[in-house]
Amino acid sequence: MKRLVPLFGVLLIAALLFAPMFEATAQLKVKTIGRSQNSMVSPVWSISTGLRAVGVSSRTYFKVDTLGSGLVGTPAWGITSKPAGSTVTFDSADGKWINSIKPDVVGEYIVTASVGGQGASDTVFASTYVGVGTDAQAGCFCHPGAAAIKTSWEKSAHGTIFQHGITGKEEVERDKGAYATSCIKCHTTGWDATANNNNFGYKVKQSGWDTTWYKGLETFGGDYWITTGDSSKWNMLTADEKKLGTIGCEQCHGPMNDHKMTADKKKAGVTIQPDVCNQCHDASRKHSLGTFFKNSGHYQMHYGAAAEGGRSNCQPCHTGMGYMYYINNNQDTTGLAAKWVLARDAGTPISCQVCHDPHGNDNPYQLRTMSLKGDTLKNGYMVPANLRSSTGNICMNCHGGRYSVKYRITTTPPYYGWADRFYPHYNAQGDMLHGSGGYQYGDESFTGLMTHAGVEGLCVGCHMQMRNGLPNHSFSMSDTMKAAGTYKPTDACVSCHGEIEDFNDIRGMYDYDRNGKIEGVQTEVDGLLAALKAKLPLDAAGEVVTMRVDSLKVKNRPDLIQGVWNYYLVKTDRSRGVHNTKYAVRLLYKSLGWTPLDVEVTPGTPTEFALNQNYPNPFNPTTNISFALPHDSHVLLQVFDVTGALVKTLVDQSVRAGNMQIHWDGTNLTGNKVASGVYLYRLAAGDFVTAKKMVLMK
Repeated sequence: MKRLVPLFGVLLIAALLFAPMFEATAQLKVKTIGRSQNSMVSPVWSISTGLRAVGVSSRTYFKVDTLGSGLVGTPAWGITSKPAGSTVTFDSADGKWINSIKPDVVGEYIVTASVGGQGASDTVFASTYVGVGTDAQAGCFCHPGAAAIKTSWEKSAHGTIFQHGITGKEEVERDKGAYATSCIKCHTTGWDATANNNNFGYKVKQSGWDTTWYKGLETFGGDYWITTGDSSKWNMLTADEKKLGTIGCEQCHGPMNDHKMTADKKKAGVTIQPDVCNQCHDASRKHSLGTFFKNSGHYQMHYGAAAEGGRSNCQPCHTGMGYMYYINNNQDTTGLAAKWVLARDAGTPISCQVCHDPHGNDNPYQLRTMSLKGDTLKNGYMVPANLRSSTGNICMNCHGGRYSVKYRITTTPPYYGWADRFYPHYNAQGDMLHGSGGYQYGDESFTGLMTHAGVEGLCVGCHMQMRNGLPNHSFSMSDTMKAAGTYKPTDACVSCHGEIEDFNDIRGMYDYDRNGKIEGVQTEVDGLLAALKAKLPLDAAGEVVTMRVDSLKVKNRPDLIQGVWNYYLVKTDRSRGVHNTKYAVRLLYKSLGWTPLDVEVTPGTPTEFALNQNYPNPFNPTTNISFALPHDSHVLLQVFDVTGALVKTLVDQSVRAGNMQIHWDGTNLTGNKVASGVYLYRLAAGDFVTAKKMVLMK
């Protein structure tokens, strides 16, 4: 009993420590939310950032969140505090889940809502805009490191797009650039032509610039065409208007006149919620990136991964702030645990700002990083030099295993070290893509074997293919994402695999799972997984065992643990072999004790069967044997010595039609090297049977 007391104490302390986390998820919440063009209920320009720093006279939205609280009923709204002289009321009727106000005086506003006897509140501060000036006090660049931020921002798309557009440098054709009034609303700071808070839209409406800048310009397709480099429209603006004629600090941080004067942090907005980006990037036509992103697993992740986000070692991939810390500190997590503040980090989403630096940098698309720490995956595999600057590396910082198979799966007891699980971390797509991270049974010959090494951007090349003219930020390769016939996931495959409608239309080179049929790669890999699962112990739920609690089922059986590792590496990659067919098939063959075919396909469709002379010939120590199949056939390719004795069977299964090449390394059935001499190789494919001689010369 005495030994139980410390354990109970530990459990009690843990319960008390983590109680606030679970309590917080069960509370009623009121929070400011952004409204994008696609989420507006009317065509009135009423987008908002979702920040707690808002513009006077600009509509600000609040939402009641009962998620996890168990509360039912309609909310009762109230404004419990507002500045002296304010007469603000709600714009929407009480009782709705989303409500809004238009702050009418500079100052603090506290909005409350109650449901089922429980109440909650949120606070916003209303101020006016300043704009970006040339000196610190006139602008927003008085913070530590501000000079570097300003330098990056000034040359970024955010910092330059309005001036480029209004001087004819955007979408150039015929030495003219296309621009429209609708573009200006998102390319400047704080646009709200009805709100007197010093925003760009209100100022240029008062001066008349908004209805005069386009006079005399050629129009086409709803756009005005400005001669490239014509600065006359830009120079029509006053100096104060030019400070706001950019996507400046305040477009993402809220109006900061009062923050500038007081340095009060509550009077400036800081968030990595996607709402602040979606005020412009969730719109129609050319601005649907946020629309796509809302359908992504990244956007939804923070709602379903609270437990992982609450662990400091998981935060770099399960929370936005954790990932930003990881990248900003050169992929080093040494100080992350010490900086772990649950309220700040655990609930922050994987949002736009997590992958892209809004302030700008020299990376394509303002990506935060294009590198892996030490140019290696976390499993220790060093990425080839020609792939180290791929845009897809930002994905592989998280989409990879967390540790090396060499340290997790050993050949000495207990075979899985002290790990609490003997399977790889979920979603090791980067490992699979690069042909690494599997248990290879001491065979390093296929480490680094890749199926899609030639895809530009690697992950990005397929998962962010163009959709309606924009990179698909849903990242989905699911057929459920088809959009009115304008997009389907397999479009990314067409340039290499032809006009396919389904990933499974890409067939295996041969009958991988040995069921007598050459099927789609995904079906073949599913068959291999099923064959391996049949050899492995299962848990109570009927799945392959994973955790130490099931260790008795694999006790003293390293072969089973090795198979478990490879089973889950391929299964949780979730592409069903598409990411790296060659590596997945070889891993599963190794686990099954089968010998994979070293088959290569060369272009062209043969019209008749053929067996070609091996090359090189004579050879030492290896040679290649090529043959042609006009249609899918069961192939038996064997090597014999001059006495007619079987030396080795190279192929004995169904092979896809095409020009095939098989590699022979000069070994026999037992894997030993054969002696110099003359050998025969014989091909039987359907009714076609033929043989040729070759010479091994040492």
